Amino acid sequence: MPQAPETQRIHWRPLRAVMVLRVLVLMVLAGFVLAVAMSYGHRGAPQTRITMAPSSPTPPEQGPLVDRSDRFEVNGSHEGRPSFTLRAKSVTKFAGDRNFLEGVELTIHDERGGSVKVSGINGQFDANERRASLSGAVTVENEEENLSLRTGTLFYDNDRDMIFTADEIVFKIGGLEGQGRGMNYLVSGRQVKIPDRVLLRVSAEEAGAPVVISSGDLVASLDGNTAVFTDNVRMERGGDVLYGNYLKVQFDEARRLVRQLNAFGDVVATLSPRPDGTLNEMRADSLVARFSGPGNQLHEAEASGNCRVTSGPTTSRSRSLRYEAADDLMELRGEPVLLTATDRIAAQEIDMRVVAKTVQARGDVRTVSMPGSKGGPAAPGFGGRSAISFQARTLQFDQTAGRAVYTGAARAWQEDNSIQADEIVVDQPSRQLRATDNVMARFTQRPSPDGGPPGRPTVTALTASSMVFDDLKGVGHYRDNVHLARQDATLTADAMDAYQVERDGARELDRIEAYGSVAIKRDQSFGTAKTAVYHAADDMLILKDEEKLAEVVDTATGRTLRGQTLTFDLARDRILTESAHGGRTWITLKPEAKDAQSVEPKTKY
Repeated sequence: MPQAPETQRIHWRPLRAVMVLRVLVLMVLAGFVLAVAMSYGHRGAPQTRITMAPSSPTPPEQGPLVDRSDRFEVNGSHEGRPSFTLRAKSVTKFAGDRNFLEGVELTIHDERGGSVKVSGINGQFDANERRASLSGAVTVENEEENLSLRTGTLFYDNDRDMIFTADEIVFKIGGLEGQGRGMNYLVSGRQVKIPDRVLLRVSAEEAGAPVVISSGDLVASLDGNTAVFTDNVRMERGGDVLYGNYLKVQFDEARRLVRQLNAFGDVVATLSPRPDGTLNEMRADSLVARFSGPGNQLHEAEASGNCRVTSGPTTSRSRSLRYEAADDLMELRGEPVLLTATDRIAAQEIDMRVVAKTVQARGDVRTVSMPGSKGGPAAPGFGGRSAISFQARTLQFDQTAGRAVYTGAARAWQEDNSIQADEIVVDQPSRQLRATDNVMARFTQRPSPDGGPPGRPTVTALTASSMVFDDLKGVGHYRDNVHLARQDATLTADAMDAYQVERDGARELDRIEAYGSVAIKRDQSFGTAKTAVYHAADDMLILKDEEKLAEVVDTATGRTLRGQTLTFDLARDRILTESAHGGRTWITLKPEAKDAQSVEPKTKY
């Protein structure tokens, strides 16, 4: 039996909710479309309110004019203040919102109450875009900034409060004159940018050469009286030239003088040659220079990063430098090194007086002096064959006086010879080397190939409270508590004079003369005399006493030798005695051999 069909029930409540949602979406879309349609063609609230003055009526006798009106004027305001005023003698053509003008004068009002006046032969004004353009002998004048400018075409954008051009320009601001290609002038921001081919000339009121700056572009701040140059910058004054990748210049209020410059990026400053032809050059990663006083002279300068200064034969290298013109002081910091044709000075700090030609170095001072061009020694007391090295805590050098003072654990050496003291003074005019306090000199004697002293090199050390070496006489005068020491002997006296001779460009010890209370000790031998002479070539020590009180005592043998002259052969350990009749006898100082006791027990066999 067939079943009755089921009754289908439809729930309308969810469908009603869906329909309501669709209606709401359609209403939102309709509202959005209506808003777009009503706002079509509008740019929002205009920043500038523009009012236009009516044109003057055409005189009846002139007849009707087609597309032309006279005495055009338009005024703009921004936030309740006047923004600009544009006037023209006539309107030559209308094209939509654009007006073609003749005899155009544009006055731009800034926030401070000043104004910039722009004029041109022809122009255009677009009321909708709030822009104007001028062409044909365009001039720009700003009396407050003492600015004037000439170009071929210029544009004004009221929304950005800027005038700009891409043409060549010629301008003048105070004492600055220049030219370039292109310009952006922010009137309210009081900033001028020239993007290409910049050439600026600073004509100072004082006598002297003007400053000329060329670069790829320029950004000038009229508020701060500054100008920033970038891209292949060159600054020139007379024969002085500065190069860099970036240059910021600070001018005085009248914009007639350069008061400060900041240069960055491979900075090179070259000064004009001196009358003697000396060239001066400075290189660094950055440079700050300040100018003041009559003639706008350099007051101070600071450079940093790979600093290198060259003046004739002198070159300095450091990580930073600072120059004070008032004190005539150049401070080198950061592992500074000073180089000349023959000398090298390195220290932790180096100060130079440029005009006075003095150098002061501090902290681990090390110098090296090469022989001069004439082959002479670089310092008194040394030979002219090789370099001479100095080391001390401080150095004061006066180039004019030819005087160098090394203090604090000072030491000088050349090959195997050296001298050290608390202070060492090198005086070139007098050809003297003076050492003070805790003096010690070392002389190394090497065996000569023609039969000199045998064996290894002999080192002779002299200590004293002071020493003066006279280079002309080749003698060093050692005074107060003088002590001579060798590996095998010592000699003391009140004073000693050490004579040197030069052989093959090197200084060698020739002889030492001792005076007053002479005493010698060698192994187990002791000697005394009033005077003594040590000959380095044959290693002989001669003891002298006019009263025949020269004496040598050999404690090993118990012998005592006395006489007016006793010659001590240190190499062979023997003494030459001379009798009153002229007889000469060598006496060898050797301890007598003694029988050694046997450690074996005695036996009968």
